[in-house]
Amino acid sequence: MRGAGRERPLCGDTSGVLPWDSLTEVGQIRRLRDLALRALKGFGIEPRRLRLVGGFTNVVFRVDTDRGPLALRVDLHQEHSDADVDNELAWLRALEGSGLDVCRYLRAADGRDYVYERAAGVPGARRCVLFHWVPGRPLGRAPSPAGYRRLGRLSAGLHEHGAGFDPPHVPLTWDRLFFWPEEVDPVVVFEPHMAKHLRGGRRELLDAAVVKVERAFARLGSGGAQLVHGDLHPHNVHVCRARVIALDFEDVTWAHRVQDLAVTLLPSFTEPEHASYREAFERGYREVAAWPVAYAGELELFMAARAIMMINYVGHLRPDPSSYYETAFPRLARLLGGA
Repeated sequence: MRGAGRERPLCGDTSGVLPWDSLTEVGQIRRLRDLALRALKGFGIEPRRLRLVGGFTNVVFRVDTDRGPLALRVDLHQEHSDADVDNELAWLRALEGSGLDVCRYLRAADGRDYVYERAAGVPGARRCVLFHWVPGRPLGRAPSPAGYRRLGRLSAGLHEHGAGFDPPHVPLTWDRLFFWPEEVDPVVVFEPHMAKHLRGGRRELLDAAVVKVERAFARLGSGGAQLVHGDLHPHNVHVCRARVIALDFEDVTWAHRVQDLAVTLLPSFTEPEHASYREAFERGYREVAAWPVAYAGELELFMAARAIMMINYVGHLRPDPSSYYETAFPRLARLLGGA
């Protein structure tokens, strides 16, 4: 998707432009480039260069300016509400001066936290948020025990801060397996059309996992939930020398700390070095706060909960989730074995 950012901006006569829904995701991302250029005017930014650096649920452009690089995030799938983003940015403001290494955002020229912009060939207005560029590279690209130890300290620091922060709106609440709004992430894994992807014991594995995970939710109880990052996985953390910097707070969630840890540690679960990463993460976490895992296997159960959510999400998002499922279901089986 990196090369997708080189398409020329759309302008002038747009007759013959393909309908948005007929485009591939890469094609949609290309079309958002013109919208990004328009949005930057609302921030008073004249870019020297605009380059696509990533895209999945959102699209991120690197914006090179005379004062240094910035990052513009543009809605692609429009899964988050203004309230979600208000919570995200309010927490980032509150984290300023905390000593915790997190991304920072810039307000628009008129003082707004974000702008909405339109462009030819793009349906509706898209929310755009501008951030300072985060240096370094994702921990997930070059993981190490030292990096995970620093991430453990950062995770604990965010938990300590989030416990005392009151968001301006009611956040997403992870109090059940499928907690995202139905219009954003409908539950599709139990629909008849998914049966062809759930053969060979996958359906039975999924059913057994759901039962175990729902018991884990019941054991959590009503106390102890707080604001957490909600998506602090190793690709949402940049390593720059001795720094570990958290970004992408858009999924801020009301949940228990152990659930947030499950999100962080799930991606490395099937890697050969997972045990050393997890041990280093826990060591770093304990340097700041008490380890929030209540019983043996609890962390694995919430990792399984996250894994099931992703199985459903990919099943909804992709016409054919087969390649993802080839690794997702063996991982789910291993998680249940450790729970």
